[in-house]
Amino acid sequence: MIRSPNFKRFWTLTAIVVMVQLFVVLAMASSGGLHKCLHDHADEHGHECAVTLMQSGGYDTVVPDSVPVAYEPEPPLEPLATLIKRVAAPCHLIGGVLAHAPPRGP
Repeated sequence: MIRSPNFKRFWTLTAIVVMVQLFVVLAMASSGGLHKCLHDHADEHGHECAVTLMQSGGYDTVVPDSVPVAYEPEPPLEPLATLIKRVAAPCHLIGGVLAHAPPRGP
């Protein structure tokens, strides 16, 4: 199969165009200002383009709507002072470890 030089130029030009488009999308994904400059409606809810798909983690999935979760930690059942008093002795000293130590020298 003989390939003409025009066919090789076509594939070279196609590869260059695709690479340039990928670099532009990467630049827009890393710079929110550039994305807003090139897209007038980039701030709208539900805006989808190659940049938002890249930021969400892939091209084959749709960006899910994120819902913030309100979480309030519960206070401890016992006051903190009683917890500190209960654990005042280090764990390795509980049970009389020092009682079985060798005698001190003179």
